[in-house]
Amino acid sequence: MIITVNDYQRLTGFVEFASLRTKMPEIVTLFNRELKGAKILAQEKVSENVITMNSRVLLKNLATDSNAELTLTYPQDAEPSQRKVSVFSSIGIALLGKQVGDVTSWKTPKGKGSFEILKVTYQPEAVGDYSL
Repeated sequence: MIITVNDYQRLTGFVEFASLRTKMPEIVTLFNRELKGAKILAQEKVSENVITMNSRVLLKNLATDSNAELTLTYPQDAEPSQRKVSVFSSIGIALLGKQVGDVTSWKTPKGKGSFEILKVTYQPEAVGDYSL
């Protein structure tokens, strides 16, 4: 996982809060494990091909050959009907810090799905939005 300093600091705080309040402690534990092993970079140093917080990403479902675009958000901004997924979901954990060309997977209603990251269509750091 590649993560910016800002995202790391914010998410560390969320992990502490979520571990006290969550109904899904296994997700928080998994996320925390991933976060501890992350490569942390300054916002200006992260490649525009890396999925950071508030990034939009184009994915290809390898089973169906269909594409979907999702936005990775903080928990309070998640809105599944708008394809905004929480970083504290299996999808969010699978996407954060991944790069274009990576293949990742998570549990779907039809079983485990595999997805190729085709493009980061928006990344805050790439356009200088360092405060998102």
